[in-house]
Amino acid sequence: MTRFEAIWQDARYARRTLLKKPAFTATAVLTLALAIGGDTAMFSVIRAVLLKPLPYPEPDRLVNISGGATPARFEEMKAAERSFTDIGAYMPEEDVTLSGRAEPEVLRSVRISAAFLRILGVEPVLGRGFRAEEDAAGGAPVAMISYELWQRRFGGDPQIAGRTATLAATPYTIIGVIPARFQFPFAGLDIWMTAPFDAPTSSPKSRALSPISVIFGRLKPGVSFRAAGAEMKVIHAQYVAAHPTMLDAKKRPELITPMRDNLVAEVRSLLWMLFGAVSCVLVIACANVAGLLLARASSRSREFAVRAAIGAPRARLIGQMLVESVLLSCAGGMIGLMLAAGTVRAVPAITSIDLPRAGEIHLDWIVLAFAAALSIATGVLFGLAPSIGASRPNLIRVLRANGEIANPGYAQGKAGWNLRAVLSAGQIALSIMLLIGATLLMESIGHLRGVNVGFNPSNLLTMGVSLPPLRYDTDQKSSAFFQELIRRIEALPGVRGATAALTLPMMAYPGTPVQDALKPPLKLNERPIAKIFPVSPEYFRTLEIPLRRGREFNERDTKTAQRVVIINESLARHFWPAYPAGLDPVGQSLLVGGVNLKPAEIVGVIADVQQNVEGSGWPDSVYQPFAQNPQPFAMLAIRTTGDPLSFTRPVREQVQALDPGQGVAAVQTMDTMVDDEVGQRRLLLALLGSFAGVSVLLALIGIYGVIAYSVTQRTQEIGIRRALGAQQRDILRLVMGQGLVLSVMGIALGLGGAFAATRVMQSLLFRVSSTDPATFAGVAVLFLLVALTATYIPARRATHIDPMAALRMS
Repeated sequence: MTRFEAIWQDARYARRTLLKKPAFTATAVLTLALAIGGDTAMFSVIRAVLLKPLPYPEPDRLVNISGGATPARFEEMKAAERSFTDIGAYMPEEDVTLSGRAEPEVLRSVRISAAFLRILGVEPVLGRGFRAEEDAAGGAPVAMISYELWQRRFGGDPQIAGRTATLAATPYTIIGVIPARFQFPFAGLDIWMTAPFDAPTSSPKSRALSPISVIFGRLKPGVSFRAAGAEMKVIHAQYVAAHPTMLDAKKRPELITPMRDNLVAEVRSLLWMLFGAVSCVLVIACANVAGLLLARASSRSREFAVRAAIGAPRARLIGQMLVESVLLSCAGGMIGLMLAAGTVRAVPAITSIDLPRAGEIHLDWIVLAFAAALSIATGVLFGLAPSIGASRPNLIRVLRANGEIANPGYAQGKAGWNLRAVLSAGQIALSIMLLIGATLLMESIGHLRGVNVGFNPSNLLTMGVSLPPLRYDTDQKSSAFFQELIRRIEALPGVRGATAALTLPMMAYPGTPVQDALKPPLKLNERPIAKIFPVSPEYFRTLEIPLRRGREFNERDTKTAQRVVIINESLARHFWPAYPAGLDPVGQSLLVGGVNLKPAEIVGVIADVQQNVEGSGWPDSVYQPFAQNPQPFAMLAIRTTGDPLSFTRPVREQVQALDPGQGVAAVQTMDTMVDDEVGQRRLLLALLGSFAGVSVLLALIGIYGVIAYSVTQRTQEIGIRRALGAQQRDILRLVMGQGLVLSVMGIALGLGGAFAATRVMQSLLFRVSSTDPATFAGVAVLFLLVALTATYIPARRATHIDPMAALRMS
């Protein structure tokens, strides 16, 4: 008989024997399906996001250059560098309104260098890319659109190239269509425009001083990252010498990082952590199924003994058991693959985490190969130990047994107990690690939810309005629009207050250099940086931010009036450390920014507001009257008496009543924005909590199985003890003592493993240590109590063993 024929014969026999035990088979297959499915789904995500090369030619040569750049720095880099085929820049995304024949639609856009498609090695689906002359200031207004927008808004018109579309009240010529699912430099973009340093959202003076662009490029063949970094370091040193006062003229390491690494930097540790957690569940599932197979091997010991007695070689017995375990795991793998497919389809819809390259997540042949290899490896992993044990039966003792369930003999029984105990202790250890990780995250989220953010987020509706620069080409026009819009919104029934601001809490924010006006002037790049917020006079009242000193802004704080600011208490303590004692900040003056050199008088001090719930970033904040620093874009915040979202339509109608071609974007409540700040942790907690729950259940089943197996093996011993006068409490203490020892061993291993493993979670924790003693102790005690409960059931059964029946066993 050939090896293949032997395997085929063993597979057919294994199928028949497994079908005879449907409860055992279903339990093993479903346990493995959950674990293999979870591992396969996580591998699909990790492969698409972290491992798969970017979908561009020679993606390893695409890089990001650290640090933002002003227009001057970028031009000097382009003129001096020799390591790149080309470099480009892009600015933060902005909203533009597409108007025309249909309803106005707010689209996400980006301004990017004309060479970006050439750098990436991508060709448009239709039309052409940008030309060099279109990248210069004052170049022709041209745009490229996404494939999705082309299909949705323009019906896939093959003649779209050359057509005109009105973007931000400006006629733009659509010159090309970007390929489908293109996600550079951000996901979900609709419009690409060129001339990044000519963005009309800020004044030319501000753009010249703002190092907010991101630089990227493609290395020339043969140029290493180290060589390119050394060149950039020299270029930056020359720039610092030539422009010593610029904000980006600071000494810093010039790092050249792979574009893929830069793209996934924020989610890499999170994804690997989840993959490790789901792999722990897989190992626990394998240990659980191995325990089931050990118990099943005991009931089949007579069968293996007979086969060994008539000459079956040990390798054949091991092979038969391995074929059976691999058959179980492959069945679990097929069901798990279906679970993984459903999970993968749901991943892009999860909004709790901004997952880059989410559109590339799918099951392909590599994922299928991974699932197949994982299923086979899993089958071998949990089947090897039972197979080796079953292949060495005590022939004389087993064949002499006359009970329906043959006793495999003391030596084998002891080995079986030891192996199952080790497996169970391992399950407990891994469960403890997952449970501690989930508990630490739960504590962090509890601390985050208890943070005083400095304002009242309840009943606040937020949305963005981006004015077209061509129509609102003066500060007076944009300031008047928002002033009239706020007046109209406040007149709506059910509205308690409304305000406009450049950004709101829980959003990204700009920074500006500030200095005490009475001190000798420092260079811009030597001044401390504070968050800056142009806000309308109603801002502090609408958001219910406490005023500590002075006054709020009012209608008299106009463009022509004395320049004024309001600061937060953190900034007050920065410049006047004795605050709230000592010199009163109200009435003092600050130099704010680098464009307007006139000192601004401090007219008020407000309580600190958390720009994110963790309080990270710059702690100092300075607020300016919107009328003194008008912006073409503003976020609206509307405080309502009822459900904030029910006011969306009335507010939108007021916007369009003022400007029929104007739309609104990013409509959501402030409560949602606050919740989104803990979204990543909440998602991680849900997943880790699920994994921990499954692992704890499997570990408890494992403990129960080990103790129940031990009770069966020691039936005669317990009967003798009972016959000699042992009381029920003595038997209970004896059996539960085994469970206690097993649990303590597993808990000790788990605490040690968690002490090392949870350190990688520190960046995700808030106001709790990754080695918090109270958490470790609490989880250990809780798990011990639950484990002893699982032990009590078979221990209680042991106290009812009939001594006479036990003594009659041979």
